[in-house]
Amino acid sequence: MSHAPQSRDRRSILGAALGLPAGLAVAGLAAAAPAAAAEAGITADPWVDLVLEPGITATAGAVPQVRIVTIAGTAFLQARGQITGSWTADTRIATLPTGFARPTWYVRAPVPRNNSQGINACRFEINPAGSVTVYGANAGNPITWVQLDSVQAIWR
Repeated sequence: MSHAPQSRDRRSILGAALGLPAGLAVAGLAAAAPAAAAEAGITADPWVDLVLEPGITATAGAVPQVRIVTIAGTAFLQARGQITGSWTADTRIATLPTGFARPTWYVRAPVPRNNSQGINACRFEINPAGSVTVYGANAGNPITWVQLDSVQAIWR
């Protein structure tokens, strides 16, 4: 059985780039060789802090932050940091900072959370207005922490 030659279209390039953690795909190029990153069509905006809602606490040394990484003309959101609390319902945890581009549609990603009753992930979501919400908590299975480092999603 023969296979068609692999295409170098935008989708296959992005698929290959997303196959690696974005930190590896971008950090090496952007940090070590900015000219090479620019030539490859990769840019990484600076990290900015999320504006946390009252009662939401950042874990020491892990302030929740976001940035946009652009690869071959497509923007991706990356997040990092950790929050703690005790949520028994879907909870708005933050808002994108003023001046940070809003998504054109809902951006969702699974994120690790405290392991409770065998559930160790919840949904992280940013809506077009810039509100950041964590879904999946309930009274019988509260969320006590959420780790954001796994968030890598198409932005627009």
